[in-house]
Amino acid sequence: MKKPTIILILFLVGLTAQIGLAQNKSTDKETLVKATQILEAQPFHEKAKDFRTWAMRYIIETDDVSIIVCAQMLSSVMDKKNKNADELLAQYSMAMAAFKLSVPDKGKNENATQLAGMESMLRAYENMVKEKPKTKFQAINDLIAKRDKAELKKLVEDSKCGEGETEPIK
Repeated sequence: MKKPTIILILFLVGLTAQIGLAQNKSTDKETLVKATQILEAQPFHEKAKDFRTWAMRYIIETDDVSIIVCAQMLSSVMDKKNKNADELLAQYSMAMAAFKLSVPDKGKNENATQLAGMESMLRAYENMVKEKPKTKFQAINDLIAKRDKAELKKLVEDSKCGEGETEPIK
């Protein structure tokens, strides 16, 4: 009689742990999406550093999502003279992960994912410049001009990031 009771208890403990882990994964995904939105709108939020640190650790450590950081598109952004380069790289990465988690069907298209990351990064940059005008950076202003002329999509497609997994953005 004791053996079935112990097995039942172990089963319930295991089931409870699995439910808890599933809830944490769901909560982590939601937290990443929310943090991405907050930092896009308020890149210098008082908790920005904590949000970015947590988000980047989550992206690196989780099996829920993976991203491709496209060096071809970011080389000018990552210039040492760009005072916000680290924050913008984090925003780009977070936005791609959030896009893949929020829109799984579209997230399979690497071009669409790259575009979502770039657009979020550019919006965050615009909000950075509103708050700190001296952080303007010409290479990013050039990307914004491309976005405003509807040329960003072509730039993403031409970069061929994730070669073999990409398709035109719909």
